[in-house]
Amino acid sequence: MMNAEKVIAAHKAQLSALHEMTSKALVTVEKIALLNLETSKNSLEHHHEHAHSLLSSKDVKELSKLHNNALQDLAEKAAAYNHGLFGIAVGLGNEFGELIETQMADAQKQFVAAVEATMKNVPQGAEPVVEAVKSALSTASEAMDSVQNVVKQAAESTQAKLVALSESTVKAAKASKARAEMSVDQVA
Repeated sequence: MMNAEKVIAAHKAQLSALHEMTSKALVTVEKIALLNLETSKNSLEHHHEHAHSLLSSKDVKELSKLHNNALQDLAEKAAAYNHGLFGIAVGLGNEFGELIETQMADAQKQFVAAVEATMKNVPQGAEPVVEAVKSALSTASEAMDSVQNVVKQAAESTQAKLVALSESTVKAAKASKARAEMSVDQVA
């Protein structure tokens, strides 16, 4: 039976969980803002140096190399930024996932306790019903664990694929730079 104290305790727990999630989200927003600020500062400095290099180049070959180097740097910095941003997002997702798992486990324990308390008041002769309810609870718990494992595996797989994509982008930029340098050397 649900009494006022249990309802108030449940609301307090939900309020605490909401506060914790909001705090984690704000910390994540702060991390993203810092990443963006640092990226902007670095980008401004890089563009300043690059502009001076372009203006002081002596010939087309040097200008072409500077351009190719800038493209390479841009690809590497974009990959690094994406990697940092993805890391922040994964961190928040993991923190939310842990919090949600804890909340779900607590809710499941409370539900099982309530069902067990109700089952104690079942009249004699209803043992098959009690066993059926216990079996259903066990099956539901196993299904929930299975779903959580699948979600974790999907998140890990996605993370691995994004890291691989980031690495292949940098490799492609390096290969492009090498081809461009070869073509510049052949022209000169």
